[in-house]
Amino acid sequence: MSYKTIVTLVLLLFTITNAVGQEKLLLENKNKQSKKKYLDLDREYYIKTIDTTYSYKKIVGFNDTTISITTSTKTDRDSTYSYLYNEDIIRTYTQSIYRQDTIVILFADIQILKKDWFKNSKWLEPFGWFAIGAAMGVVLLPVTAIDKGSEGIKEWAVFESILIGISVPPIFIGTRKTKYDLKNKWTLKTEK
Repeated sequence: MSYKTIVTLVLLLFTITNAVGQEKLLLENKNKQSKKKYLDLDREYYIKTIDTTYSYKKIVGFNDTTISITTSTKTDRDSTYSYLYNEDIIRTYTQSIYRQDTIVILFADIQILKKDWFKNSKWLEPFGWFAIGAAMGVVLLPVTAIDKGSEGIKEWAVFESILIGISVPPIFIGTRKTKYDLKNKWTLKTEK
Protein backbone atom coordinates (compact mmCIF):
# COMPACT_ATOMS: atom_id res chain seq x y z
CA MET A 1 0.00 0.00 0.00
CA SER A 2 1.19 3.46 -0.75
CA TYR A 3 1.44 6.26 1.76
CA LYS A 4 -1.46 8.15 0.13
CA THR A 5 -3.72 5.10 0.36
CA ILE A 6 -2.96 4.65 4.06
CA VAL A 7 -3.60 8.33 4.79
CA THR A 8 -6.86 8.20 2.84
CA LEU A 9 -8.01 5.10 4.75
CA VAL A 10 -7.18 6.69 8.10
CA LEU A 11 -9.07 9.88 7.21
CA LEU A 12 -12.02 7.83 5.98
CA LEU A 13 -12.08 5.80 9.20
CA PHE A 14 -11.89 9.01 11.26
CA THR A 15 -14.78 10.52 9.27
CA ILE A 16 -16.91 7.39 9.65
CA THR A 17 -16.24 7.27 13.39
CA ASN A 18 -17.27 10.90 13.81
CA ALA A 19 -20.30 10.50 11.55
CA VAL A 20 -21.58 7.49 13.52
CA GLY A 21 -21.44 9.66 16.62
CA GLN A 22 -19.12 7.80 18.94
CA GLU A 23 -19.06 9.85 22.11
CA LYS A 24 -15.84 11.02 23.71
CA LEU A 25 -15.20 12.01 27.30
CA LEU A 26 -13.39 15.31 27.62
CA LEU A 27 -12.36 18.05 30.01
CA GLU A 28 -13.23 21.59 29.01
CA ASN A 29 -11.61 24.65 30.56
CA LYS A 30 -14.19 26.85 32.31
CA ASN A 31 -12.49 30.09 31.22
CA LYS A 32 -11.58 29.07 27.65
CA GLN A 33 -14.19 26.74 26.17
CA SER A 34 -11.95 26.13 23.16
CA LYS A 35 -9.33 24.48 25.40
CA LYS A 36 -10.24 20.80 25.62
CA LYS A 37 -8.46 17.64 26.80
CA TYR A 38 -9.79 14.28 25.67
CA LEU A 39 -9.59 11.50 28.26
CA ASP A 40 -7.99 8.22 27.24
CA LEU A 41 -10.24 5.47 28.58
CA ASP A 42 -7.36 2.97 28.48
CA ARG A 43 -5.57 4.87 31.25
CA GLU A 44 -6.03 4.72 34.99
CA TYR A 45 -7.08 7.85 36.88
CA TYR A 46 -6.99 9.02 40.47
CA ILE A 47 -10.48 10.33 41.18
CA LYS A 48 -11.35 12.47 44.22
CA THR A 49 -15.03 13.05 44.87
CA ILE A 50 -16.84 14.99 47.56
CA ASP A 51 -16.73 12.13 50.05
CA THR A 52 -14.10 9.60 48.91
CA THR A 53 -11.14 8.92 46.64
CA TYR A 54 -10.52 6.15 44.12
CA SER A 55 -6.89 5.40 43.44
CA TYR A 56 -6.03 4.65 39.85
CA LYS A 57 -9.19 3.21 38.37
CA LYS A 58 -10.14 2.82 34.72
CA ILE A 59 -13.25 4.55 33.45
CA VAL A 60 -15.27 1.68 31.98
CA GLY A 61 -18.31 3.63 30.88
CA PHE A 62 -19.93 7.06 30.82
CA ASN A 63 -23.02 8.97 29.77
CA ASP A 64 -23.95 12.66 29.79
CA THR A 65 -23.83 13.05 33.58
CA THR A 66 -21.93 10.08 35.09
CA ILE A 67 -18.85 7.90 34.75
CA SER A 68 -18.57 4.26 35.78
CA ILE A 69 -15.48 2.71 37.35
CA THR A 70 -14.80 -0.77 38.67
CA THR A 71 -13.60 -1.44 42.17
CA SER A 72 -13.01 -4.42 44.43
CA THR A 73 -15.47 -4.74 47.30
CA LYS A 74 -14.80 -6.94 50.32
CA THR A 75 -17.49 -9.52 50.96
CA ASP A 76 -18.48 -11.00 54.33
CA ARG A 77 -17.01 -14.36 53.37
CA ASP A 78 -13.45 -15.60 53.85
CA SER A 79 -11.50 -18.51 52.41
CA THR A 80 -9.27 -20.64 54.62
CA TYR A 81 -6.22 -22.35 53.15
CA SER A 82 -4.08 -25.01 54.81
CA TYR A 83 -0.67 -26.22 53.71
CA LEU A 84 1.43 -29.10 55.00
CA TYR A 85 5.13 -28.29 55.48
CA ASN A 86 7.79 -30.91 56.18
CA GLU A 87 5.12 -33.59 56.70
CA ASP A 88 4.42 -32.45 60.29
CA ILE A 89 3.67 -28.69 60.29
CA ILE A 90 0.31 -27.47 59.03
CA ARG A 91 0.03 -23.77 58.24
CA THR A 92 -3.40 -22.21 57.92
CA TYR A 93 -4.28 -18.72 56.81
CA THR A 94 -7.50 -16.90 55.99
CA GLN A 95 -7.98 -14.69 52.98
CA SER A 96 -10.91 -12.34 52.42
CA ILE A 97 -12.99 -12.75 49.30
CA TYR A 98 -13.43 -9.69 47.09
CA ARG A 99 -15.80 -9.15 44.19
CA GLN A 100 -15.62 -6.71 41.32
CA ASP A 101 -18.27 -4.02 41.45
CA THR A 102 -19.11 -1.05 39.26
CA ILE A 103 -19.55 2.36 40.85
CA VAL A 104 -21.36 5.22 39.15
CA ILE A 105 -20.06 8.72 39.93
CA LEU A 106 -21.80 11.96 38.98
CA PHE A 107 -19.74 14.52 37.05
CA ALA A 108 -20.81 17.13 39.65
CA ASP A 109 -19.34 15.05 42.52
CA ILE A 110 -15.83 14.80 41.02
CA GLN A 111 -13.46 17.42 42.40
CA ILE A 112 -10.02 16.28 41.21
CA LEU A 113 -8.88 14.00 38.41
CA LYS A 114 -5.21 12.99 38.13
CA LYS A 115 -3.28 10.90 35.64
CA ASP A 116 0.35 9.86 35.41
CA TRP A 117 2.51 11.51 32.78
CA PHE A 118 3.50 8.10 31.45
CA LYS A 119 0.98 5.36 30.71
CA ASN A 120 3.48 2.62 31.54
CA SER A 121 6.04 3.23 34.28
CA LYS A 122 7.86 -0.13 34.16
CA TRP A 123 10.95 1.70 32.89
CA LEU A 124 11.35 3.26 36.38
CA GLU A 125 12.19 -0.09 38.01
CA PRO A 126 15.97 -0.07 37.33
CA PHE A 127 16.23 3.47 38.68
CA GLY A 128 14.37 2.34 41.79
CA TRP A 129 17.00 -0.35 42.32
CA PHE A 130 19.72 2.31 42.06
CA ALA A 131 17.88 4.36 44.71
CA ILE A 132 17.65 1.30 46.97
CA GLY A 133 21.38 0.74 46.41
CA ALA A 134 22.08 4.32 47.49
CA ALA A 135 20.02 3.82 50.65
CA MET A 136 21.75 0.53 51.42
CA GLY A 137 25.11 2.24 50.91
CA VAL A 138 24.44 4.36 54.00
CA VAL A 139 24.74 1.17 56.06
CA LEU A 140 28.31 0.69 54.79
CA LEU A 141 29.50 4.16 55.85
CA PRO A 142 30.78 3.07 59.29
CA VAL A 143 32.59 0.09 57.77
CA THR A 144 34.26 2.34 55.22
CA ALA A 145 35.20 4.90 57.89
CA ILE A 146 36.82 2.20 60.06
CA ASP A 147 38.58 0.49 57.18
CA LYS A 148 39.90 3.43 55.11
CA GLY A 149 39.37 6.53 57.26
CA SER A 150 38.58 9.90 55.71
CA GLU A 151 39.75 8.82 52.25
CA GLY A 152 37.23 5.97 52.31
CA ILE A 153 34.45 8.36 53.31
CA LYS A 154 35.29 10.60 50.32
CA GLU A 155 35.14 7.62 47.95
CA TRP A 156 31.88 6.49 49.53
CA ALA A 157 30.36 9.96 49.14
CA VAL A 158 31.33 10.08 45.44
CA PHE A 159 29.79 6.65 44.83
CA GLU A 160 26.59 7.59 46.70
CA SER A 161 26.26 10.86 44.77
CA ILE A 162 26.60 8.95 41.47
CA LEU A 163 23.85 6.51 42.50
CA ILE A 164 21.60 9.35 43.60
CA GLY A 165 22.35 11.33 40.43
CA ILE A 166 21.41 8.35 38.28
CA SER A 167 18.22 7.44 40.12
CA VAL A 168 16.54 10.62 41.40
CA PRO A 169 15.91 12.63 38.16
CA PRO A 170 14.17 9.79 36.25
CA ILE A 171 12.14 8.81 39.32
CA PHE A 172 11.14 12.45 39.83
CA ILE A 173 10.02 12.81 36.20
CA GLY A 174 8.44 9.36 35.98
CA THR A 175 6.24 9.84 39.04
CA ARG A 176 4.80 13.21 37.96
CA LYS A 177 1.06 13.51 37.54
CA THR A 178 -1.20 15.87 35.64
CA LYS A 179 -3.91 17.25 37.93
CA TYR A 180 -7.25 18.58 36.72
CA ASP A 181 -9.22 20.65 39.24
CA LEU A 182 -12.85 20.04 38.28
CA LYS A 183 -14.12 22.25 41.06
CA ASN A 184 -12.54 25.49 39.81
CA LYS A 185 -10.86 25.11 36.40
CA TRP A 186 -12.25 22.20 34.36
CA THR A 187 -15.62 20.73 33.45
CA LEU A 188 -16.20 17.08 32.56
CA LYS A 189 -18.32 16.65 29.40
CA THR A 190 -19.18 14.27 26.61
CA GLU A 191 -18.88 15.12 22.95
CA LYS A 192 -20.07 13.42 19.80
